[in-house]
Amino acid sequence: MSTTIRLNGAFDLQRLTSAIREKGFPCNVKITGTRRSLPQNAMFHMWCEEIAGFFIGRGKTSFADGTAMDKDSVKRNLKRTFLGHEEVSDIDLRTGAVDKRYELRKTSELDSGEMHHFLTQVDSWATEFGIPLTHPFDSEYMELAREFGEAA
Repeated sequence: MSTTIRLNGAFDLQRLTSAIREKGFPCNVKITGTRRSLPQNAMFHMWCEEIAGFFIGRGKTSFADGTAMDKDSVKRNLKRTFLGHEEVSDIDLRTGAVDKRYELRKTSELDSGEMHHFLTQVDSWATEFGIPLTHPFDSEYMELAREFGEAA
């Protein structure tokens, strides 16, 4: 079983060293930025509302399964489309039985780079289908897009 250690600063390096001594090699290290930001999350929510409004404005008030066309349903379906599911295990504490299931990945668990990638996928999809989305010039999304050479 793998061990995940989040380092929040140089002072946490001792925890990493201890884990390597305990678990040994080989090991995987993933270096990421900070968690997705609140402005990134706010933009995603704004886009979900804009997408729902786009479809409702064209008379599409529900998805094919009958679910209402609203911000929350759009959000869930975008996450399913571009983030997918992850396997989680639940343990019955009385019997020890382990049940594995899949649940949608949570944007709150993405780092800022992963969230930017997700937003870029949503933005590309919306563009492909002619869905206009708001792109404030001074938004974190646009700043990162310019930094990554994705926007002028």
